[in-house]
Amino acid sequence: MRWWRGAQIGLLVVAAVALAVGVTGGLGTTTPVVAAAAQAQPPLAGVEHVLTVAGVRRTYRTFAPATGHDLPLLVVLHGRGQSPRTAIQQTGFASLAQQDRAAVVYPDGIGRSWNAGGGCCGVAGARGSADTAFVGAVVAASLRDLPVDAARVYLVGYSNGGKLAYAAACAEPSLYAAVATYGSVPLAPCRYGTPRPFLLAAGALDPILPFGGAAHDRPPLPPVRTAVGWLRAQDGCTGTPTSPTAGASTVQRWSTCRPGSGVTFVLYPRSGHTWPTSVSAQMWAFLTTSGLTPSG
Repeated sequence: MRWWRGAQIGLLVVAAVALAVGVTGGLGTTTPVVAAAAQAQPPLAGVEHVLTVAGVRRTYRTFAPATGHDLPLLVVLHGRGQSPRTAIQQTGFASLAQQDRAAVVYPDGIGRSWNAGGGCCGVAGARGSADTAFVGAVVAASLRDLPVDAARVYLVGYSNGGKLAYAAACAEPSLYAAVATYGSVPLAPCRYGTPRPFLLAAGALDPILPFGGAAHDRPPLPPVRTAVGWLRAQDGCTGTPTSPTAGASTVQRWSTCRPGSGVTFVLYPRSGHTWPTSVSAQMWAFLTTSGLTPSG
């Protein structure tokens, strides 16, 4: 229907315009990150690709830049009940490919869900879907087929997709340079984790990811600050965080950490589980200033 197609385009324009105004490494001062993508909207579909992983046919969508080489590769993992199309509309990250700043890929979960471990979540969790392997295979195919830099592969995840992002970075740390999530926490500490830059963003009013945790969920959800503590421990962060100003959110950043790592915690005091308009720009600024080269 026409009204629904108009709503889809409107969502994409809002997200793309938000991404057109970035945030510096301090996550406080606004600077241009990508040109205003509202003037030339990227197609919603992208290009679909097929992989077989663990005997299962899987799909993902790519947005490739027209020019450039050795660009960042951004892997965006949708939430439960969503699809790549939803994530494209929600985040606006596809505009980065249109502006020749990155290649962006959107893997597709099983039954609109991801297996992030411990039975989470949905159909994929119940089946034990090989999702960390699938995301790794998407990265390998993208490194082969797209003009991207293996040292700048970034993971972004929302909700269930964010939980998978933490699991994937723990399982295959040499693949990923940095991780940024919203509405998500790692389900457990990464015991063998390599230090990496992490950005964990959350809404204080989130009913799906309660700030104080959900001990009776299966698997249990840790309190948000406990999860931030796990990431700080993984990165060996010490000392008092800095707190730059960041508009509608509050930011805590730990930078006295192991080389090439650091933890940023972004809290939206008035937000729930819905992806905030400004978080895409915050994530992109964080990822592109993290300066880490994966090293196994």
